[in-house]
Amino acid sequence: MSIRERMSGNEAVAYAMRQIDPDVFAAFPITPSTEIPQYFSTYVDNGEVDTEFIAVESEHSAMSTCIGAQAAGCRAISATS
Repeated sequence: MSIRERMSGNEAVAYAMRQIDPDVFAAFPITPSTEIPQYFSTYVDNGEVDTEFIAVESEHSAMSTCIGAQAAGCRAISATS
């Protein structure tokens, strides 16, 4: 019998983001997506992804960061509400 691992939806999103390996991640912790930056930051810290993790001050600044990064040619992602 095989062992099944379970993960939350937020953990699954962070895991999928790890596979994407974005250049920039603008993170603003807000419910219900607070866990996504928490999980993804461990991937950044462990060196599993080469992503610039930017903690921003609001949802608007997260979007502005992504727009600026994409205008510069980066693959950018955010996980706010």
